[in-house]
Amino acid sequence: MSAAAPWPRVGAFSYDFERGELDALIDGFRRHGLTAVQLGRGLLDEALDDPARIAPMRAALAANGIEVVGLAGYRNLVAVGADARREGIAFLRRCLEVAAEFGQPVVATETGTRNAASDWQSDPANASDETWALLDEALGELLVVAERHGAILALEGYVNNVLATADQLAALLERFPSPHLAVVLDPFNYLSRDLLPEKERFVSGFLDRFADRFVIAHLKDVSAEGAESATPEFGQGVFPHRVYLDFLRTRRPDLPIILEHLPFAHVPAAIRLIHAIAGEMPA
Repeated sequence: MSAAAPWPRVGAFSYDFERGELDALIDGFRRHGLTAVQLGRGLLDEALDDPARIAPMRAALAANGIEVVGLAGYRNLVAVGADARREGIAFLRRCLEVAAEFGQPVVATETGTRNAASDWQSDPANASDETWALLDEALGELLVVAERHGAILALEGYVNNVLATADQLAALLERFPSPHLAVVLDPFNYLSRDLLPEKERFVSGFLDRFADRFVIAHLKDVSAEGAESATPEFGQGVFPHRVYLDFLRTRRPDLPIILEHLPFAHVPAAIRLIHAIAGEMPA
């Protein structure tokens, strides 16, 4: 999408649709006016199991005005179990190998956590040198694959994962100065409880700091207890959306906006809210 194209271009994850439900996804997306999809879970697994399905899947989506803007390959890159860690890396390798066939060669992943009970809970070991060495090893391996296949690995940080802060993200991008490493624009995940009193300043600084590294934008909200507590749907939390949407409209209108953490039936209301907030901004 060029900067001159209509804004916003709104999409969603494919998570509400299982294997074999591509037609249902197309129907639902068209009904709600969605033109971008981040493909994951059932439909992504279906494509990876039989890569010959990718071209007709992409063609069917494109014929209905829907673009695959990235793959949702999310895996725990520092999982406590070595087998689980290797399985996750192997899955991301497969995603990177075929990503370009979908038209937009972006594969998104979290970094993960050493918490053995949940991929979304923090653990003291996340800050250890040993854990960061595991993450660097995984990224080094995956970037070789991304470079070989013309793909882009996009990292999504989260306060309860290893990659938890903006400073850590900056240091990681400096250690891996590759054009094949990018960032999922999800400032919601970094807005921890201690940052809430200065949320507008933090979000503005985060957007400025990594403005040229973003490849997909997510849209959701942040709990009044911080990102480490809960992730409400768009419009039901305390995130400064006006700052965020103004950045997207004026500086990165090329980025698709992927709605998440909401029932699919709530998509029309979310789109109306985007336009309402945008309508209050200076022209």
